[in-house]
Amino acid sequence: MAGSYNHATTDEGRLRNCNTMTIATETGGDSYETIEEMFGMIWYLAGGDSARVEEARQNYQRGIEMSPGRQPEDEDFDDED
Repeated sequence: MAGSYNHATTDEGRLRNCNTMTIATETGGDSYETIEEMFGMIWYLAGGDSARVEEARQNYQRGIEMSPGRQPEDEDFDDED
């Protein structure tokens, strides 16, 4: 799979910044595959319950706070090594 969750996150598990995300998912197909994988992950974690998916959507910022965070905007691929 060209696009995947691993392409959307750094080695530290942070959400990539806009620049490195664009490089990692440079084509529409890569982007779609990444989103498709995350879509499946969300529904799996919600146990197929649409109310839980909606709750997660409404609280995604809280989820980001619980995550490893976001990659700094000024960091690029070379900074991760």
